[in-house]
Amino acid sequence: MKKPITILFLLLMLLSGHSQGGAICVVALWKGSVLDYVFLNGLEHPFQLQEQGEAMLAEKGYDDYDRGLDIRHPRGQTFLEHGYAVIIESRYIPRYRKVQNERRSIGCGFSASSYDAALWDAIHDMQTHDWSWVPDRDEYKVIEKIRF
Repeated sequence: MKKPITILFLLLMLLSGHSQGGAICVVALWKGSVLDYVFLNGLEHPFQLQEQGEAMLAEKGYDDYDRGLDIRHPRGQTFLEHGYAVIIESRYIPRYRKVQNERRSIGCGFSASSYDAALWDAIHDMQTHDWSWVPDRDEYKVIEKIRF
């Protein structure tokens, strides 16, 4: 009895024509600060979108900026084909560091339900990547809201 159910399930999955889509933010970093970012979405896998984002950043001149550049850095990604995306930015000076230079950080959040849920995801994304950033202290601004 298990074989026919398994075969039927696999057949239905193949016939459904489900494609793997997604969205991603790719950033160009230098010494911990974001120089530029690219938001991409489509029917491709987020890994393929990341490669496209890296190529776009390289075309802008970020492929050989200086030692320490890391353009292969996704800031946020999702496997949702359609949803809400919010991109936030913060410019702040990290505390308890020898060099007190201003840092620019980007957070990308995604949600299937709303912009508010995507905003919370963007805040969490920025906290994940920039440990010295505190939302209550360092503030942020929404720079893009995207329905994809």
